[in-house]
Amino acid sequence: MGAKHAMDPDLLDEVGRRLLAELQEDARQPYAELGRKVGLTAPAVAERLRRMEVAGLIQGYRAQVNRSAMGWKLAAFVRIRAFPGQDSAIERFAADTAEVLECHEVTGEDSYLLKIAAANVQHLDRVITALAPLGATHSVLVLSTKVEGKILAPVGA
Repeated sequence: MGAKHAMDPDLLDEVGRRLLAELQEDARQPYAELGRKVGLTAPAVAERLRRMEVAGLIQGYRAQVNRSAMGWKLAAFVRIRAFPGQDSAIERFAADTAEVLECHEVTGEDSYLLKIAAANVQHLDRVITALAPLGATHSVLVLSTKVEGKILAPVGA
């Protein structure tokens, strides 16, 4: 959101940690409500959040949508072991392909782990087929998600 500066240690004090937890729970809360929960005025909340954004502690605000309700009935994880010289092509594929939700460079035998959304098995097959010239793939379908969107506290908090 903003340029990263030296981290102000006051940003991760008890109030800052509580603010981050509240925002992760519901980022649409008005400043007055957040302030009531953490013991600050609405203007003080606004200033603290602005400083957290500038420091890079808060990177953005998003709506969590129901992918299935939007027609994306399948989720899959695809591991890919890049063919020589194909790393940048895989990263471009991930960035340019709407179905790729996440792309992680990983350790081990594989090079990347991609999280993919698809409308159905045939749709997923088309995405994997387009990816296959770039590396050896291995896919698993998500049957159900048991844990997602956990609230993250600073290390040591």
